[in-house]
Amino acid sequence: MKKALHKQWRKAFGLKLREIRKSKDLTQATLAYMADIELSTLNRIELGKAGTSLTNIFALCEALSIHPKELFEFPL
Repeated sequence: MKKALHKQWRKAFGLKLREIRKSKDLTQATLAYMADIELSTLNRIELGKAGTSLTNIFALCEALSIHPKELFEFPL
């Protein structure tokens, strides 16, 4: 049960990240560069295939000019 719930959270987080990135007209490559993370890592996060660290979350938020809580505003 926990694994399924964690997968659901990762997917929702990734979709929210993608939504925000696209609303700012950024490609994955551009955001990855701005946040100093690997493009493949960003891709896996957006697809919900990988979780990420707080360090990456804060780097992504800084690059997107958003507060971290915005990435967690999604329905469960």
